Amino acid sequence: MNESQTLDRSQTFSVDRHPGGRSKGSIALDQWRGLALILVLISHGFFFTNRVNGAGRIGVNLFFFISGILVYRSLHKEGGRDKFHLATVFWWRRLRRLYPALIVYSVIMLGFTAILHWIPNLRPRNELASYLRAMVWALTYTNNYGPGPPIALQHLWSLACEMQFYTLAPIIFLLGGNSYRRRISVYGAATLILLALGLIYPLRMPHYETARYHFEVAVWPMMVGFFCEFSKDRLLRIPRRMVKNVFGIGVAGLVIAMIAMPFGMEMKKLVIALGAVLLAPCVLGYLFGLPFPGTIGRFLAWTGERTYSIYLWQQPFTICGFLPTALHPVGAVVSIFVGAASFHIFEKPFLSANRARQVSAKS
Repeated sequence: MNESQTLDRSQTFSVDRHPGGRSKGSIALDQWRGLALILVLISHGFFFTNRVNGAGRIGVNLFFFISGILVYRSLHKEGGRDKFHLATVFWWRRLRRLYPALIVYSVIMLGFTAILHWIPNLRPRNELASYLRAMVWALTYTNNYGPGPPIALQHLWSLACEMQFYTLAPIIFLLGGNSYRRRISVYGAATLILLALGLIYPLRMPHYETARYHFEVAVWPMMVGFFCEFSKDRLLRIPRRMVKNVFGIGVAGLVIAMIAMPFGMEMKKLVIALGAVLLAPCVLGYLFGLPFPGTIGRFLAWTGERTYSIYLWQQPFTICGFLPTALHPVGAVVSIFVGAASFHIFEKPFLSANRARQVSAKS
């Protein structure tokens, strides 16, 4: 493909927009983020069946990957700023966006823990003292390394990994300098190291189950997404027919993973590995502006815009055990509406002006 064809495709990617100023690629990213959330809700809503092992991790990996794309995109957009200013602005925006909803969730669940701790057969560490100790780790984004938290805070390990990556990402970006050769060396090395750790731990390390939430083990999809966004111009050269084939492979991988899940915990690593195939159609759907059509596409985009708040609130309605086990699937559905309300009150006011306009245009 010659340079003019590549330029044409890049221009199409950047200007092909829906009403409200959103590119098709941005809509596709929100849809894939919505799909990631649905996988988590399936995992937690049907956790009691012991037949959905791995679905939640597929969803988290997909969400991490999209976050990595957005991190590089944000840093690259602000790349002309003073180095110190770039890093501090990036850190402040992420903290301002994410922290209020986290504080509100943690405080409200503190009250529920105090009220509901008497429920029989609750999982361990649901008593008030354990919650207060774990709350400190959760609010400092370190609970992926802390002592086992109560189940109401356990899912916040993924937020800890994200914030830890947000802390390092500006440093990695600045170490890349201004030359392409240096950037591909720095970003490529970081990607390969984290990929290697993410592969070696589940395959070779006997203590993987205790380390699976650690940054160095779990965060590899974010660095892969970071590197993919850096390599966007080259990925846009992929022939369109190959893009369609990759989508087919991704769907096939997810279908096979869903078929493997009911066979129990021993299939979990295979399910997660098969789910990793979804990263390829995700990035190509974003780059080539290929959102899912119809009602399903609109629903996925809507949930994708509210993923963070819904993810926060799905835990109490599912695997916490506050509801009877048989109601966990219903609780997963209820959490979508509770999370959506939380989004409008505690998250939307802290969005960037551009993102807030986009969400308002869709609402």
